[in-house]
Amino acid sequence: MDTASKQDASVLLEELSNKEVQEAMVTLIQKLPQIKDAVLKVEQGIGTVTSFATDPKNFNSLADTIFSLSNVLNKENLEALLTIIEKLPQIAKMVELLDRVAPFLELVANKDNLVTVAETLETLASPVKDRIQDGVSIVREAKERSAQNTTTVSVFGLLKMLKEPAVQNGLKFTQALLEVLAEKKLVK
Repeated sequence: MDTASKQDASVLLEELSNKEVQEAMVTLIQKLPQIKDAVLKVEQGIGTVTSFATDPKNFNSLADTIFSLSNVLNKENLEALLTIIEKLPQIAKMVELLDRVAPFLELVANKDNLVTVAETLETLASPVKDRIQDGVSIVREAKERSAQNTTTVSVFGLLKMLKEPAVQNGLKFTQALLEVLAEKKLVK
């Protein structure tokens, strides 16, 4: 061996005697199977890219796809896409809400169920409707009677009417109603 080689060998031996270098060498040797797998995958990737690039059909297909994407990805579409991305949390909430409501809507959308709901509403509204019609007929009858009555009401007649239970109940109700309205500050 010549002197330069001996010096290189001594520097190399000195480096190998370093504990950190020894630990690194052990780690490298332990990782060799994983490094081998990674190198094989890179070789496969390079092979796939090479075969793709050498086939004119693939290259033309890629060019067509890029060209069609460039037509679609104009400024207006990109801004709309960004807006949609910004609104995704709200859209997700709405979809979740629709997902919860959908079974109910499917149930209600059934024709038989709609008929049942309409019949139930009619049954519930019927007593109220009847009471309103009774009230309207009472008001009409009272209006007709007052139009037919041509007598004058005197102070004594008014005092006599004040003793009747129906008038007393009506006056008590009116008084209570006015008190409640004053408390709720609806009447000043």
